[in-house]
Formats: sequence, structure tokens, C-alpha cells
Amino acid sequence: MSRNLRFSSEEDLQQVLARTRGISASVGGQLNTTRQRQAAPAAALVPLAVPAVAAAAPEAAARKAPRRARSPAPMKVSEDDLQISCFQWIELMRPAHPILEWIIHVPNGGKRPRGAAGKLKAMGVKPGVLDVLLPLPFNGWSGLAIEMKVGSNKTTEQQDDWLQVFEASGYYTAVCYTLEDFMSHVGRFLAWACPHSTSYAAARQAAYLVGRRAQSAG
Repeated sequence: MSRNLRFSSEEDLQQVLARTRGISASVGGQLNTTRQRQAAPAAALVPLAVPAVAAAAPEAAARKAPRRARSPAPMKVSEDDLQISCFQWIELMRPAHPILEWIIHVPNGGKRPRGAAGKLKAMGVKPGVLDVLLPLPFNGWSGLAIEMKVGSNKTTEQQDDWLQVFEASGYYTAVCYTLEDFMSHVGRFLAWACPHSTSYAAARQAAYLVGRRAQSAG
């Protein structure tokens, strides 16, 4: 079962707010919240009790030595929970960065009832469309396009195709596996100016589409 990443506790919220303040400051904005993080009290150091062991019986001492605690198993997170957390963070950042009002999730994945896939295809749904889109120009970028993944999942051929055409069209593109990845890339989109001109992006887009058409014809 996946562990829910929603901010169900004050501690979880404060941890994300601490990271958010750093990104908000780096992109010239201010976090719209009055909650302050309180410093946690330092834990007292407790000396380990070392049992007395007879020098003549080192093997017995080794057998009686306490075992080291195992590292906790990695947290399993569903892609749905990850995206919910990402958009909760977007809501925290939106007052300082109004462009984030127009960032959306594309509900293109997941299991569908029998017959629904054909209906959606007839309505114009296409495979591989990226999970998160901001389809407006900002800071020299044509927009923002992000694919969300969890665990060892990789992008599909169709998703790679969308990533390439968005990048060729002047979008900031990324594949994110964690909330921290998402925060970092959105922060860069907000702070970094696109290094290419609009005419350069148009030329790259045209060249990519011509190559794509030739590849499909071959």
C-alpha cells in the first residue's frame, strides 16, 4: 500500500514550508503564510551501556552483542499521492507567483472502465501527454511541461516524444520522481530566463516536426 503524502500533520506542513521558503526567496517571492517553524529541542545524548565481558570468552560476547537496528524500508508512494503533494505546494507558492494559477494536471493515465479508453480516444485523448503543464509563456520560456514518475518507473516512448517536442518548442521540461525534484524544477522555471530566443525555438520546433514526419513516413 502507498503511504499518503498529503499534509495531514503540522510537522509535515512545516517541513515543506521550510523548503518552500528557500525556493521562494531564490526566485524573488515571499511565501504567503504566517506559520513559523519552531526549533525542535536538541535530543539528550544517552551513553550506550557496555556489558562487562570476560576476556576469556570473546566468542560468547560476540554472540550476545545486540544486533544493529535495520534501516527502515523505503517509503512506497503512488504517483497520485505525489502529484497531490506537488499541487499542495503549488498552492503555497501561487500568491507570490501568479503565473502558477494556470498550471494544470492532465488526467491522462490510470486505469479506465471497459470501453472508456475508446471513447476518450474518439474525444481526442492521446497517449503520452505529460502529467503537468503550464501552457503559457513566462520568462522567455514557451511554458512548463513535467512528467511525474515514482520508484523505478521510466518514461514511455510516447512520453519521450512529448518531452522532445515541448523542449524543441521552447518549453522548460523535466521528469520528476519526488516532491523535492518538482519544487526544484518549478523554482528554476520561475527564476531562470530561457537561454534561447523565440525565433530559435520556432526553428527548432519546425525542424523537429519535419524530422518526426519523415520518421513516421519511413
